[in-house]
Amino acid sequence: MVAAVRAARKTAAPALWLLAFMMAVGPFGDTEYTPAMPAMAKALHADYGMIQFTMAAYLAASAVSQLVFGPASDRWGRRPVMLFGAVVLSAGALLCMLSFSIAPLIGGRFIQGVGACAGGVIADAVVRDAFSTKRRQRVYAKINAAFAVAPAVGPVAGTYIAHAFGWHANFVLLLAVPLALTYSVWRWLPETLRKPHPRALERKRLWRNAREVLGTRGFLFYVAVGGLCVGVVYAELIGAPDLVINVLHQGSGAIVVVAIAILVAFVIGAGACAWLTPRVQHLAIIGGGLALVLAGSILLMLVALLADGKGNLATYLLPIGISFIGVGLTVPVSTARAIAPFGDNAGAASSVLGFLRMGIAALGTIAMSALHMGSVYDIPIVFLALSVTAVVLFCTYLGLRGKPPDPAAR
Repeated sequence: MVAAVRAARKTAAPALWLLAFMMAVGPFGDTEYTPAMPAMAKALHADYGMIQFTMAAYLAASAVSQLVFGPASDRWGRRPVMLFGAVVLSAGALLCMLSFSIAPLIGGRFIQGVGACAGGVIADAVVRDAFSTKRRQRVYAKINAAFAVAPAVGPVAGTYIAHAFGWHANFVLLLAVPLALTYSVWRWLPETLRKPHPRALERKRLWRNAREVLGTRGFLFYVAVGGLCVGVVYAELIGAPDLVINVLHQGSGAIVVVAIAILVAFVIGAGACAWLTPRVQHLAIIGGGLALVLAGSILLMLVALLADGKGNLATYLLPIGISFIGVGLTVPVSTARAIAPFGDNAGAASSVLGFLRMGIAALGTIAMSALHMGSVYDIPIVFLALSVTAVVLFCTYLGLRGKPPDPAAR
């Protein structure tokens, strides 16, 4: 019996490159078009804040759809739901590619957001289905590397494509990628769900799972802290093109410099997090990460004030880098701690976590687009609002929680 189960798992296990592809498509689509935002605003005769709102629409749709894709895959299977998500993502990219005004562009980004989160949700479920507990950690480490790198690769590719072919070409690429994903899933992704759950989408069941997750001690704290840090990431991604091109009057190639600096800073933070996790209590890591995010935000505001609203790009990279090292420290630990209490209900917890975290990030981008002044103060103000909120939340949680837990909770 055991041998048969192992053989079935071995047969059902998909290639890691396909899982990495599924994980990366959404984050790549988040950021690939951001370098073209100034050109899009000019071509569509739209306020830059409305162009930034396309990201908020994308994140809001992604947040809500995360609540559906997980249970839907439990009901109908991983493969058909993943194919549906890839097709929806392609349809949204097609609408964006054909847009010549701001309204259909926002609508297209919303549709993209609906399909974008399918890859991450389904890949997570497939790993739980097809790999033994012992192998999952290694598999997650490998495919999450693609998830981490994709948002930084997006602006690099987007800069060169927009410069060479115009902003519509960014969405040609964002159409080609999910079409390639659709074919890859259809051709190579096996169905890993052994027994569908007919009641997975029942409202009572969904509400019961959500209530259990939300009522777990510490869950909302870890999700909120992680979401505020993710909000910092997206605020930078949609604010950087305006800062670089319209405010500092740099060439579009400077956006690549910003993307590389962000990637390096995040890798430093994530690497430090991996080293510290077995050695340092988790709340100390989160506190240190939030302190860095706040310090970088304060320094960024000081740079903007001292430069009298001008300055050069190099002076802004250091404080942004400090903040992103803090993000790299905080997000992995907060995510792990949020999911840690759940076993069989991990899928529901992951969906609720994704919904809340992306929802908080979407609020950050909405604030960024509403605030838009076309100055060096846009990013620092939003950074400060998010980081101060996170630090206040952290201090409040410590006060309500009392003494740190025993070492077994590390």
